[in-house]
Amino acid sequence: MTFGVAGMLALQFVPDLRTILVMTIFVFATQGYFLYQLYRIKRRPAFALLAWGCVTFALGFVGYFLRPYVGMNLITVVVANLMILAYPVFLLATLMQCHGVPRPIRAWWWGAPGLVLLAVVAFIHMQDNLFVVVVASAINGLYYLFIAVFVARNLPLGEPSMRLTLVSNVLLAATLFGRAAVAWVMLHNLAPTQAQPTVAVWLSYTLMIALFCLSAQIYGLPLQEFTRSERSLRHLASVDPLTDVLNRRSFFEQAQAVTGGISVLMLDLDRFKSINDRFGHATGDRVIVAFARLLRDALRRDDLLGRMGGEEFAIILPGVDRAQALEVAERIRAACEAETVTSDSGFCVRLTVSIGVAEGDGGQVTDLLKQADLAMYQAKENGRNQVVWAGQES
Repeated sequence: MTFGVAGMLALQFVPDLRTILVMTIFVFATQGYFLYQLYRIKRRPAFALLAWGCVTFALGFVGYFLRPYVGMNLITVVVANLMILAYPVFLLATLMQCHGVPRPIRAWWWGAPGLVLLAVVAFIHMQDNLFVVVVASAINGLYYLFIAVFVARNLPLGEPSMRLTLVSNVLLAATLFGRAAVAWVMLHNLAPTQAQPTVAVWLSYTLMIALFCLSAQIYGLPLQEFTRSERSLRHLASVDPLTDVLNRRSFFEQAQAVTGGISVLMLDLDRFKSINDRFGHATGDRVIVAFARLLRDALRRDDLLGRMGGEEFAIILPGVDRAQALEVAERIRAACEAETVTSDSGFCVRLTVSIGVAEGDGGQVTDLLKQADLAMYQAKENGRNQVVWAGQES
C-alpha cells in the first residue's frame, strides 16, 4: 500500500500553535513564580532576575497569542517581540550575577543593539508577520549563541548546571536559526508547491523545540544552587570551622582509606591554656589559626591534617619513613618556634609545640595515633618544644 505526498501530509503530526502558546505562557509563568519563591527563601538576586525574565517572556507570548483576536499590532507585535527578546538578556544578567562576573548590567548593553533593531523592524513591518519572524528568530538565535560563547569562556563548565546551560543555548541558537530559515523560505515562496504545507508545519516545530530547550534551561540555576548548597553542607560537615582543616570525624574517615607505609604526627601547642587565660580567647583563636596555617604550609597535597580538639592536631604522611617524618616534624617545630601572634593588647605571643611521631602501616592508623600521642606527652614531660619518636626513652 502506498501513499502520495498529500497522504503523507495528512498523516503527519501538526502542532497546534495556540496550544503551544498557551503551554508556554503557563510554563514560564509557573517557573517565574517558582524562582520568586526560591528568591524569598535564599535571598539571592539571581533568582529574582530570572523570575522577572520568565514573567516578561510569558507576557510577550500573551501578546503574541492575542494578536489574532485583538489586533493592536503595536502591542501584540512590537512590544511582544521585545519582551520575548528581553528574556535572554535577563538570563545572561542572571548568570553574571550568580557567578560574580563584574557589572551584570552589561548584559543590557550587549542586548541593546538587538532590541533596538527588532523594535525598528517590528514597527515598520508589523503587518508582515513572516518578515518579523525571520528577524526576531535570527536576533534571538544570535543572542543565545552569544550566551553559549560567554558561558564556555567565562563560567565553570565543571558544574552540571553550566553544561546544561551551554548545551541548551547552542541548541536554542541552532533551532532559532532554523526557524528564521523556514520563515524566509515561506516569505519568498522558495519551496515547491507540494512542500509548502510541510514547511509551514516546520515553522511550528521549530517554535516547539525552542520552547522545550528554554524550559530545560530554566532548571539550570536551581540545579546549580542545590549543587552548591550540598557542596557547602558537605564542606561544613567535614572541616573545623575555625581552622578550615579536617575535623576529627572526617580525619578518621579519610585515614581509613590510606594504605601502605605511613608516618603519623601528633602535635599539641605548649602552654596554650595559659595563653587563653592571659590574653583571652580571641588571641587563643588567632594562635590556633596561625598554627593551622603553618601546618598546611609544611605539608604536601596528599598529606592528611586534622584538628583533634582544642590545640591538638594530627598529621598522616603517606609513604614517609622514620627519617623523613622526623625531618618534617622538626621543620614544623622550628617554624612554630619562630612564629609570633599579636594579642589584642599588642603583646607578641610566642609559640612552641610538642610533637610525637610514629611509623607503621596504613591499616594501623588508630594504633599509630595512640603511639604518637604517647610520644607527644613524653615530649611534654621532657620539657616541651621538642620532637619525640614513639618508643623513644625519655
